[in-house]
Amino acid sequence: MSEHPNVNPARESYDAIAKGDLDYIRDNLLADDVVFHVPGHGSLAGDHTGKADVLTYLGKLGSQTDSSLRYDPDAFLADDEHVAVLLRIRGNRDGKILDGRGVHIFRIADGKIAERWSFPYDSYVIDEFFS
Repeated sequence: MSEHPNVNPARESYDAIAKGDLDYIRDNLLADDVVFHVPGHGSLAGDHTGKADVLTYLGKLGSQTDSSLRYDPDAFLADDEHVAVLLRIRGNRDGKILDGRGVHIFRIADGKIAERWSFPYDSYVIDEFFS
């Protein structure tokens, strides 16, 4: 059984983040009106709307973790509009180590990421890591 084509933008976004290739994300993966929904109470929480805002958010993730943040997908569940990704999130920041699990839900439109919702297993761990 072949993988649903909507998995590709989600998978490629994780690969590009690991490489620090925000240009690839902007030019190939994001819809113009993209929105990333980030839960929590930290400085990165909130809705990031539009390519420029999403790229600023991703850039801050990289700079605050010395580009150590990694999303390791365990499974992709996809249909014609959404992709759910069960994943492990790892990184280092100011001597803190992050090793958590969560879910990302992507809405894919015309082969591009139109929205992403983040659901960490333990939002307190994420808030503490980025505090």
